[in-house]
Amino acid sequence: MRQVAEIKAAYDWMIAKHNTDYAYALAANHQNALERLESHQDQLDRGVFVLLFAQFEVAVTERFERTRTARQANPDWTTRRGWDTLEVRRKRPPFETRLALTLDRDCPEFGEVIAAYKIRNDCAHGRTATPVGSIDQLVRDLFRWQAAL
Repeated sequence: MRQVAEIKAAYDWMIAKHNTDYAYALAANHQNALERLESHQDQLDRGVFVLLFAQFEVAVTERFERTRTARQANPDWTTRRGWDTLEVRRKRPPFETRLALTLDRDCPEFGEVIAAYKIRNDCAHGRTATPVGSIDQLVRDLFRWQAAL
């Protein structure tokens, strides 16, 4: 999560510019400009959501790889078992697998991460029906989820 602060700072700068432009368009009653600016903010929010969530994905991957290496090197088979399956041994198992092996599936954060991952996938693949919510809240959630890993 090395770049979260930088991504968030860039987002805040762009939103400040957007809000200034929106205020001018609102004062001038330019409906087309207002609609365009609303669309731009939605696209900006979706792009930043993907970038920020990617930072968390890296944290999950790093934690998974450290855990996998430690477990596979353990001489006790009862510790190694499950970590020696083909899916886990692959260079890059699916995100949901890496998450399940680094975060308790029964903790509330697990379900929250999976829900955010669905939004991330929707955004990354051009689906716009699901709202991304507050970027500020996402940043807080990312750090909370990272602490739970």
